[in-house]
Amino acid sequence: MKGIIPAIVTPFKENEELDLDALETYIQFLKRNGIEYFFVLGTTGEFNMLTLEEKIQFLKKLSNITKNAIVNVTENSLYNALKLAKTTLDLGFQELASLPPLYHKPSEKGIIKYYEELSKFGLPLNMYYYPQNSYSISQNVIETLVEEGIIQGIKYTTNDLVSFKNLLSLKEINKEFNLLIGNDELILDSFLVGGDGVISAVANIAPEIVIKEYELLKNGNISEAIKIQKIIDRINKAIQIGDYPATLKNGLKYRGIYVGRVRSPLQESVDGNSLIYGILKEIGL
Repeated sequence: MKGIIPAIVTPFKENEELDLDALETYIQFLKRNGIEYFFVLGTTGEFNMLTLEEKIQFLKKLSNITKNAIVNVTENSLYNALKLAKTTLDLGFQELASLPPLYHKPSEKGIIKYYEELSKFGLPLNMYYYPQNSYSISQNVIETLVEEGIIQGIKYTTNDLVSFKNLLSLKEINKEFNLLIGNDELILDSFLVGGDGVISAVANIAPEIVIKEYELLKNGNISEAIKIQKIIDRINKAIQIGDYPATLKNGLKYRGIYVGRVRSPLQESVDGNSLIYGILKEIGL
């Protein structure tokens, strides 16, 4: 999957149980505003706050609304990751993604084994690479995974454009390799250096704006895209205030889409909520 792909949130009720009824309203809002593909159960989706059973419930509901999704199946054990991947396959979703296991740090051999087993389901497999919140994986290991056809893409969450550019060399191994940036502030830069799209947080609350920038970039209108990127940067900085993704969820509320709050112990920020409300009002959303 390429282009603009929102990393969607997980709706909760006031008692912090899953709100699966809210999911359909939310996804239809994104579809109406031009979104075709979704990244689910990622950081924005508070995946680490969910049990394996809740993830399966979430996917079953989502599959009745859309199957155009990259499903993050990250678990600390391969055993549980395979259960979630099997569910993803059975429900008809199109792609898989996974961080390496987060707490116990496996050897390079263990990391390769983890992705190798997930690849056996036959779905395109993306490495979810987030060194800031997990750990770095050597370029050699990543190249091995690409050379052996184990992974077909990377979702790279980083502030480091240089390291992103270095990963573009993977396209020399596999010209169809898909490299997605996981940082809204680097949409323009990543596109200009040869990236394939963005897993976007901002596209949840301002899908029209993020898609507009992407269309401008595809049409070579860089000067107008730069103007849009500045708006996206403002929104992105605002939604990082407080315990992420609390301010993002409130931004959706200001767009008329109620997805509840974040799960405890994450907390909201009054300053963040005020800022995102002001920005959305200013830009007419």
